[in-house]
Amino acid sequence: MKTLNFSAIVRTISVIGFGLIAFTSQGQQGRAANVNVANIESATLSPIAWVPGTVVSRNNSQIAADVSGRLVSLANLGSQVKKDQIIAQLDDRSLTLKYDEEAAQVANAQAKLKFETSELTRKKSLIEKKLISEKELEEAMANLNIAQANLAAAKAKLEQIAQDITYTKLKAPFDGIVVERLSNQGEYVNNGNAIIRLVETANVEASLFAPLTAYRFLKESKKLAIKSPLGEGKADIKAVIPVADSRSQLMEVRLDMSSFDWPIGLDLKAAIATGNSKQVLAVPRDALVLRRNATSIFVIDDENKAKQITVSLGISEGALVEVIGDIQAGDKVVIRGAERLREGQLVNIKTNNDQLISGQSATGNK
Repeated sequence: MKTLNFSAIVRTISVIGFGLIAFTSQGQQGRAANVNVANIESATLSPIAWVPGTVVSRNNSQIAADVSGRLVSLANLGSQVKKDQIIAQLDDRSLTLKYDEEAAQVANAQAKLKFETSELTRKKSLIEKKLISEKELEEAMANLNIAQANLAAAKAKLEQIAQDITYTKLKAPFDGIVVERLSNQGEYVNNGNAIIRLVETANVEASLFAPLTAYRFLKESKKLAIKSPLGEGKADIKAVIPVADSRSQLMEVRLDMSSFDWPIGLDLKAAIATGNSKQVLAVPRDALVLRRNATSIFVIDDENKAKQITVSLGISEGALVEVIGDIQAGDKVVIRGAERLREGQLVNIKTNNDQLISGQSATGNK
């Protein structure tokens, strides 16, 4: 049986102990973290408020009948129609009969006028021969005037009936889509009854209501940032209507939505400036590390170590937010990967999110 060498055992334990200490130290320091960074910017920002709005059509019309009659045809719901296309038609048979009757009255008035014209000519020749009195000539002239008036009235009535016949065919006043049928085929509709609702889809706007205090800033703006469940972008200001009631203190603003493929009736929000612009230090929102008791950011120093700095927040605009603290423009701030960063931890700066997830560097190395 071999005798254990006490000195060897002590040396072995010492080596193991030093190894554990080194391992623990390395574990405490941690491996370098992968992060994405951006520069702290010196930017001009304005305080804004997001106000609600709705996509609307410039023309949303209930098309009414100009004459009475039975509805014989009607455009289908959802139909895309062009201007002057027939969207509804009334039975025109009774009006056609009236037209024929009035046409006969016009012919009768024309015959009467022809007779009175010749009668006046005849009596003028007789008065020259002193065969009739002046009174009879005056009566002939009066009869001619009456015949002329009767013919004009008959023609006007005939023209009115012809116009009523054209009114039995309701035409679209603009390009649009049929969104509602207010009467049904076979029903008798009276003059003025709404038959169909037509919405123009070519001229689409956004209607929103902003506080009157934003009027000065809206006058100086040309576009507004907007967002909805279908996306976001910027829309041209079409009109600012500086009129509000005493209770709401809100004025209407119209935006041009022709460049957006958003349906009418969609709710949206628009960013309205509520104060003067100012020069600030700003970071992307993703750089903020939000905690219950403080807000901070991680700045990368010259040794590629993370330095956590507590900041106060100021105004925001779009993706940028003002930060106030011990920072300066041009500092590199972590925008992704800050969740598990610790003060003084080494970092590997990645150029995009894919490299951040995979751990690849810009050259493909781990």
